[in-house]
Amino acid sequence: MAKRKIKKRLTITGFVIVLLVLLIIVTPGSCQISYLTQAMSAHLKIMHARQPIEKILTEDKIDVKTRDKLKMVLDVRKFASKELGLPDNKSYTLYSDIKSDYLGWNVYCTPRFSVEPKTWCYPVAGCVVYHGYFKKEKALEFASQMNEQGLDVYVSGFSAYSTLGWYNDPILSTNLRYDSVDLAGLIIHELAHQKLYRKGDSRFSEGFAETVERAGVLRWLQSLGRNDQVQQANREWEESDKTVERMLSTRNELSALYKSHADSTSMQNQKDSILNVLERDLNIKNKRLNNAYLVPISTYHSMIPYFQGILDSCGRDFRKFYEKVKSISGN
Repeated sequence: MAKRKIKKRLTITGFVIVLLVLLIIVTPGSCQISYLTQAMSAHLKIMHARQPIEKILTEDKIDVKTRDKLKMVLDVRKFASKELGLPDNKSYTLYSDIKSDYLGWNVYCTPRFSVEPKTWCYPVAGCVVYHGYFKKEKALEFASQMNEQGLDVYVSGFSAYSTLGWYNDPILSTNLRYDSVDLAGLIIHELAHQKLYRKGDSRFSEGFAETVERAGVLRWLQSLGRNDQVQQANREWEESDKTVERMLSTRNELSALYKSHADSTSMQNQKDSILNVLERDLNIKNKRLNNAYLVPISTYHSMIPYFQGILDSCGRDFRKFYEKVKSISGN
């Protein structure tokens, strides 16, 4: 259950800051034109497909399950602004049918003997730890190029992205597959990015958004009297955190190894041994782990305890929490 939950959460809430859509402010030669073109093309397609959810709910053609999910989206959206102090705008009051299982794919890379991720820098969003594509074949092609350069590479699908409030971001058809807790979490997480985003620091921004997501979801469930779901969510997060802790421990072990100045052959053998143990402990089969696999784990989860401590010190008052984090972030 823990492994499934982590994979699910990364698919939902990771890889969300894709601000390549702001091509108008990109200086010539700053990025590959073809790469920026595919980002803009996909973004415009998503924006063009947007429809107001309230309008869709007036139509007879939608099925009961979709209708209930879209109603829930609007309820959570309203709750997030009114009760959690998150931005009040049209984001997530709109819906786009993208007619695919994934919105896109992100490529993570690290050096062979380092746990520190390669970064890519973009307008507004700053430097992030992934390179995103809206077409899988393009992501795999880029991943192959990085692999040929001797880098560790990990490719993962994503189902959501954010423009940090520059556009009215829609809920996507891919998101409606989520259960109510994950769907509510997605909305709260993305709005948290609009509330506060530390340019060039993915760990800080994602740790903040993940913390707001968890606390916000619990507050929403409690407001509805769904104590059974509160308990279930807490149990799943607890199990997820145990698995994350195991992965981060492995990351620290690898980091120490890479600083040991051992010869490359010995280092590779020890690296393989450490990762083999992790695969066995987590019962991961049919997949070879590497440094890059641990990048999203560290990025999205490693700072949750830090931000949770700040939230607790603020008496779980979201507005005080935002002010405290804002002062720390330097924004």
